[in-house]
Amino acid sequence: MYFTKHINSAVIRFKRFSRATYAVFQSMHRVVNIGHVASYIADCQMRKATGAMLLVVALCAGPVSAQEVGDDDSRDPILLPTLTVAALTDTVESSPDAVAVISQHQLKGITANSVGELLKQLPGVDLRTRGGNDVQGDLTLRGGTFDQVLVLLNGINISDPQTGHHNLDIPIDLAMVDRVEVIPSAALLHYGLTSYCGAINIVTTECHRDRLRFILSGGSFGQANLSAGATKVLGPWTLSANASYRRSDGYRTNTDFRHGSLFLQARRQDSIGLWHLQLGGQVKDFGSQAFYSTAYPDQYEATRTLTASVNRQRMWKGVHLEASLYGRLHRDRFELFRHEKVVPPAWYADHNYHLSNSEGLRLRAAKRFGITTSTIGTELRRDAIVSNVLGKPLAVAIPVRFESGDHSYTHGTSRFSASCFVEEGVDFSWIHVAATGLLSYNNFTHWNYAYGLNARMPLGPNTLVRASVGRSWRLPTFTDLYYHSATQISNPNLQAEVSHHAEINMSHQCRQWTVQGTLFARHGTNVIDWIRQPEETVWHCVNHAAVDALGGDVAVSYSPKGFVYRVDGAYSYCTLAQKADDYISNYVLDYLRHKLSFSMVLAPVTSLHVKLMADYLYRVGSYTDNGVHPYQPVWLVNASAEYLLKQFVFFIEGYNLLNAQYLDYGGVPQPGVSFLAGVKLNVL
Repeated sequence: MYFTKHINSAVIRFKRFSRATYAVFQSMHRVVNIGHVASYIADCQMRKATGAMLLVVALCAGPVSAQEVGDDDSRDPILLPTLTVAALTDTVESSPDAVAVISQHQLKGITANSVGELLKQLPGVDLRTRGGNDVQGDLTLRGGTFDQVLVLLNGINISDPQTGHHNLDIPIDLAMVDRVEVIPSAALLHYGLTSYCGAINIVTTECHRDRLRFILSGGSFGQANLSAGATKVLGPWTLSANASYRRSDGYRTNTDFRHGSLFLQARRQDSIGLWHLQLGGQVKDFGSQAFYSTAYPDQYEATRTLTASVNRQRMWKGVHLEASLYGRLHRDRFELFRHEKVVPPAWYADHNYHLSNSEGLRLRAAKRFGITTSTIGTELRRDAIVSNVLGKPLAVAIPVRFESGDHSYTHGTSRFSASCFVEEGVDFSWIHVAATGLLSYNNFTHWNYAYGLNARMPLGPNTLVRASVGRSWRLPTFTDLYYHSATQISNPNLQAEVSHHAEINMSHQCRQWTVQGTLFARHGTNVIDWIRQPEETVWHCVNHAAVDALGGDVAVSYSPKGFVYRVDGAYSYCTLAQKADDYISNYVLDYLRHKLSFSMVLAPVTSLHVKLMADYLYRVGSYTDNGVHPYQPVWLVNASAEYLLKQFVFFIEGYNLLNAQYLDYGGVPQPGVSFLAGVKLNVL
């Protein structure tokens, strides 16, 4: 797109399309006057740039009106009627500060059978799984731990306060994912969010027409999957629903599972703003062979998750107002000795029962003043848990509902956090700069603060540079504070861990090529980890003195759209510096140093796509199994093929085709070669 500015810097004259990538940023928070669109542009260019045009309309702030035709654009003009659009500023639902994105187009080139498998394709992201198919996986980012990264669903924080092991208990199916974003810590502050090493934002598909979708598949280890989705447009409302069920006999003893999920979503776009409502529930039951301890391998776990949120955005007298109300309920039953299959020893009193809930309210207001934008807001959040293990003793025990037998929650605790944040952003013609400050109080570690400085600068029509620096923190989870077992001892005196971070990102797009690179550095203090001496059998939770991280990643995409339809390659590097003495780290010092990914999509005919993927993983750290052993590097190769026949898509997928024997965690071998085949039906 090409823009000519009026004397008023907040008003832009929109004249013609030139498809420059910086045009969206030029239009943010400003009045856009649309002149006319010639028919040859309407016929050719507008179809190619529909997504860009919609984003301009969504981001511009003010009325859009038709203007008189100028002499310089006189060929076959089409006059546009007057139109008023309630334009919103950027939201975390689709953050302009995202430094890595898996787009809808890239999704077509990825072989994955779960949301977790998809997330691990992001540069700098590590998914350490205990079993396949998102049974239980720890999501980490740039050398952090699974507790140090926030997980967002359409911009709503759904991270688990009990433990990051449950962060991927997300009630959505892979078919619902529209895109995935990596957002740096400094860019989260003006939404009232703090994160030690950043956030992963999962954005669900938004369809604007009636649609039905069915997916049926089956494969190795007795796996069977069924998914169904529907979208209905009722006036200004778009209603979506998705249900899925998955089960497997397991790839080895005691790794069977069953998953069920239901997700409902409603959107309403009206003349003054947007409503977004979402409600989801998930059921997971799975064998957990040696997941948390090799001393007692016959483990079992069952979780239940319920999430809900309401988000409202509107313009009022030039002020962008946003309110989000959200909640998450999570129930967990962990059996160290699987019921009805293993006879527990006399000292084993009962299974572990946990019920955690989080609820929050976020308010935000943004106002444009010339070239500056001021944002102010607050977030109130409460996390609570009742358990027979975690927390402080309760005066009165609470019965465990929906469980057979006589079980009670005997312990519990809660914490309340209140944060206020302000941001001042400045839009020059060549750069956008924003400074953010956040002050927070909670009844565990009391006062804390965070700050961030973000900048976005276009270097020509196809290149964008982002940079950020800041300070943020993370509160200990309830497991860090209170979990005691025969092999683990927690620490109720833990302090919040703090990170000072800086990163710079550059992205360039030119015709069929897209190149993106990031460099980052992070200095962490009071970092939380579970450690033990080599001769010990018990893990202790402690605050490390300091852990520094340094690294970067680069990703390249090429889309010729011929026989070779698409090629993607990415490399990530990270190194941590910490004096580990002679103890063994269970989490912090086990990380991916090298990650190399390559994928290719071949289209020998229009109706057939063949996908090839290869990943090289080099993990630093060690595990114990009759001695201390380092993790071994591994090559993982996946492939799939899809054939389109009218409304049907037939597919076959192969995973770990080299049958590599490897571990993400000690004592938990990963699945070998496996296959999945099925059919998709889309009814439009």
